[in-house]
Amino acid sequence: MRARGSIISTFALAMFVFALAANATVHVQHIGASKGGQVDFDKAAQEATELLCEYLKIDTTVPPGNEKLGAEYLASVLKQNGIEARLYETAPNRSCLYARLKGSGKKKAVVLLNHIDVVPAVAADWKHPPFAGEVIDNDIWGRGALDMKGFGIVELKTMLMIKRQGLKLDRDIIFLATPDEEVGGDFGARWFTEKHPELLSDAEFLINEGSHIITGSDGKPQFWGVNFSEKNVLWLKLTATGQAGHASMPIKDSATNRLARALEKLVAVYPMAVRSPQVVPDLKKISQSRPEPLKGYYAQVVEDMKNPDYVSGIENDRMLSSMLVNTASLTVLKAGYKTNVIPGEASAEIDCRLLPGVDKDEFIQRVQKIIQDPTIKTSVLEWNIAGASEIQNDLFDSIKKVAAEESPGTPVRPVVVPWFTDSHWFRKLGINCYGFEPFEIKPELLASMHGIDERVPVSVYSTGLRRFYKILVDVVQAKP
Repeated sequence: MRARGSIISTFALAMFVFALAANATVHVQHIGASKGGQVDFDKAAQEATELLCEYLKIDTTVPPGNEKLGAEYLASVLKQNGIEARLYETAPNRSCLYARLKGSGKKKAVVLLNHIDVVPAVAADWKHPPFAGEVIDNDIWGRGALDMKGFGIVELKTMLMIKRQGLKLDRDIIFLATPDEEVGGDFGARWFTEKHPELLSDAEFLINEGSHIITGSDGKPQFWGVNFSEKNVLWLKLTATGQAGHASMPIKDSATNRLARALEKLVAVYPMAVRSPQVVPDLKKISQSRPEPLKGYYAQVVEDMKNPDYVSGIENDRMLSSMLVNTASLTVLKAGYKTNVIPGEASAEIDCRLLPGVDKDEFIQRVQKIIQDPTIKTSVLEWNIAGASEIQNDLFDSIKKVAAEESPGTPVRPVVVPWFTDSHWFRKLGINCYGFEPFEIKPELLASMHGIDERVPVSVYSTGLRRFYKILVDVVQAKP
């Protein structure tokens, strides 16, 4: 049990961390070796670093995408290592890559998912060129080093290592690289799951980008976070209309004025649910709909939210507060075309992220109640439900084994993350999807993922490769 005043301990619950066996003794067999002989992880890490550097040189920024170039590169690496790879064009110059390493079929397959596209990078803002793919001061630099070409190469290299080892497998390993993730996945994961679901019909698990190994300020690991769910995405548009006119004669209730007053009220409630009396009923509703022991964990969060000291504490932690509460971020404003003309319409777009179990329509009603202007139209631009996957199965057991070997005493905890990935497309196919990258990434480096100077330390990358290899081998290797 946690101490009432401990923010760190509450952090686990606030993230909906369900550490069902965090304190249990885990019996671990050594899985660093294999029947094919001892693995040279130093050499493997060097090869993975070289592959990543080449991959980072391929500009797959979306828009426009051009992910076909990245898919072709990955396909060439697979083919050189004796694994057939298929390309599926989803749009001009945009392709998915699919490859499979066959096992006995005794158990269902594991999918290694990654996305090829990256967000834009302005070279002038970077200390080193974003598409040079260089190792500088023991860091691998480049757009996508963390999000997510780096982990994509770890998945690829692990698959190649397993093939080279000649291991007998109970499960097939599917490698799937997709475009378009950063802008929704319509021409990537969505396209693939709708056009070729038969290629994944035998899959039980999917491993994707997501949570990392969470470290404290001292750099030591606190827990291995494995996200089994994500917050649901709700994008809203608020539109105000009114009389247009000459700006020299102000209109009190103009579209721009009314929208500005509404937005001022909305942004004052941040995070969306922390200062709102709606948060306790929302979370209490979620807790009541869950079976034990999850019901108890949700209920504990409800109690925490009644504690003013706790609420005050989490408001100072953007990551923690965004994981615990419903959020609404003002992102797009549109109004007017000339300085001396009062426009007849003004609009704002709001990126809302809702906790699993929160009703969309009730949340929209809450927004409307906050802005207190029934003349402002509220429309839904996007609504995606992330879904949730099981947290007690062979994959979780394997992660716990490797965590106990690599980081003794550090628990493995299921978490809900505030961002959104392509995993939700695959949950619709009945696949258990998880976001987990076994890297210990410091907060300042995590911030570089969609920022400037994105990079990953070679030592962290090497360690992550070893850990992921051990996890995957334990999941797929044939047992005596």
